[in-house]
Amino acid sequence: MFVEKKNYLVLKEFQNLGIEAIYTKKNYGNVLELPKERFLKDFGGIEKNIVAGHQTHSDNIEIIESLDKLYFEDTDGFITNRKDIVIYTKYADCLPIYIVDSVKEIIALVHSGWQGSFKGIGKKAIEMMVERYGCNLKDIKVAFGIGISSKNYEVGEEFLKKFQEKYPKDMIDYSFKNENGKILYDNQKFVYLDLVKFGIDENNIILNELCSYEGEFHSYRRDRESSGRNGAFIFFR
Repeated sequence: MFVEKKNYLVLKEFQNLGIEAIYTKKNYGNVLELPKERFLKDFGGIEKNIVAGHQTHSDNIEIIESLDKLYFEDTDGFITNRKDIVIYTKYADCLPIYIVDSVKEIIALVHSGWQGSFKGIGKKAIEMMVERYGCNLKDIKVAFGIGISSKNYEVGEEFLKKFQEKYPKDMIDYSFKNENGKILYDNQKFVYLDLVKFGIDENNIILNELCSYEGEFHSYRRDRESSGRNGAFIFFR
């Protein structure tokens, strides 16, 4: 699970694999306003290249195998086998999905708000890892960063209907609930079951009970236009 530092969290299980998975807190600042060089300094004085993109709630994912291009438009996820790359994505209630294959030495990070989850961006990243690098599903480990919890994620009838039209009843029942007349959506549960159905071992998926809305994190649903962004990072140590 996440270990709390002064102004960010680190994932203990991935550290044991030689991989750093980081999620910043609100007191770190709004990552959109911070220079990328600061991240390298703050996370251990590392000398690596940061890859990032303009996130649009798409399911577009880039595989990074060279340093020719480090910023991508209309991109919500990255995969790399390079040891000199830091993958960086931004959040304010959406769900970060950290993905690792320590056997093939591949890392990935995708931004999965409800639209990304609906499009299956997490599953798509793993499919790309399998296709490009020959990853085995049994070797894939997944960890969820901090998104909004279901009790703070009320949605409407049209939202629910959209999911019902695409996904089976067991996924709907698992990730939606009606409480006091309110429809609540659990993004983490939805992605979890989607990945388990795809073939990821449930014991290789790390869940958390943290909430961006209630915790020390930036939250768009709570703060609206005044909200900043939390940063998620993954790289080989």
